[in-house]
Amino acid sequence: MEDTLSLFLVPHWFKNTYIGIEVEQFIGIGALVLVAAAAHLFVALVLRLYLRARLAQEDRKFWDRERARLSRALLALITAITVIVGFPTLTFDSSIEKVVIQVASLSGAVALVVLGFRGIDILTDVLQRRAEKTVSRIDDQLVPLVNTTLKGLVVLLGALFVLGNLGVNVTSLLAGLGLGGLAVALAAQDTIRNLLGGVTIFADRPFQVGDWVVVDEIEGTVEHVGFRSSRIRTFYNSVVSVPNARIVDTHVDNMGLREWRRYKTTLAIAYHSTPSQVQAFVEGVRALIRSNPGMRKDYYIVEFHGFGAASLDILVYCFINAPNWNDELRTRHILNLDIMRLAEDLGVEFAFPTQTLHVASMPSPEQDVSREHDREQLKRIIEGYGPSGQTGQRIDTPLTAGFDNTPDLPEERPTGRTPAMGGE
Repeated sequence: MEDTLSLFLVPHWFKNTYIGIEVEQFIGIGALVLVAAAAHLFVALVLRLYLRARLAQEDRKFWDRERARLSRALLALITAITVIVGFPTLTFDSSIEKVVIQVASLSGAVALVVLGFRGIDILTDVLQRRAEKTVSRIDDQLVPLVNTTLKGLVVLLGALFVLGNLGVNVTSLLAGLGLGGLAVALAAQDTIRNLLGGVTIFADRPFQVGDWVVVDEIEGTVEHVGFRSSRIRTFYNSVVSVPNARIVDTHVDNMGLREWRRYKTTLAIAYHSTPSQVQAFVEGVRALIRSNPGMRKDYYIVEFHGFGAASLDILVYCFINAPNWNDELRTRHILNLDIMRLAEDLGVEFAFPTQTLHVASMPSPEQDVSREHDREQLKRIIEGYGPSGQTGQRIDTPLTAGFDNTPDLPEERPTGRTPAMGGE
């Protein structure tokens, strides 16, 4: 009965064979191709509609450009799945069916790896575009490393899948790799420490590409941050590769994160300068700092610091607001020139190491060499510099108003820590 019904429903020419394949099997192969094409179009359409509904206009244009990169790999994967599922229904010889299924499985694995590569490239493109919008430059360095790592994992999984389809016992292989990996890990402890150090640097971000850093005795600008080592270009224009484990284990002085750049110097003026000139010079330097737009206004010190061997020493302790070293040097240049002009206008001369030789004549016997100073006169001089005297210079009575070390500030002070006297 079933044979009669089959003959009635299926034309007899379906059983005709060409090159050893029946017509109905040819039709079945064509049907599989049509199913694969239809499934590919359906998946592509659903993916396109979903992305257009969820993404912004800028991202839509990006995905429209990248969709072609996924299309071929997606078609190959869907075709492989269709063959694996549908080919056994075509009643081919078991040996042919086994070969076709195995080839389809391998092709599907390759297509899946290629599709994974395409997806990772698109993901890293998105991450790269977002990293370019951030202030941190270390994100730009991290994106290629993420790309390489993910592709390595995809290749590893694809290789295991292919080996499994070829009849290799993947479980035993992984167990053997585990023991071998333990031996390799023991032999490559430094490499593993450097890799973990690289992960720590990317997680903690003690510096970023372009920062001026000091690592132990190495000073320069960070050019590259990798998983094993980081490259620092020194100010001699050489490149030093520093293992990441060393960076993690030592202190890193990030000069690029300084909010203010300290400028500390001592101005040595000549001993023949009068007290009024010294006071005017000190207050003039304070005025220069207050008027310079590149200087910090809420914290600076300019004081007559001490008596040097050949000079009167004036301490200048201030901070410069500069994003880089060139701007810092430019601000120092302007301030130093203004100080020179100020000294010239006040008649103050800068000192340099000198030695003065005094030749005194020997007193004659008739000369009174034991002349006593007038004690009353000395007493009046001392009392003039005392609390009730009018001779000494008072801190609260400068020559000018408003150029002291502690200017009047509003209640809300600018952000930033007040540095210690010895800080950089």
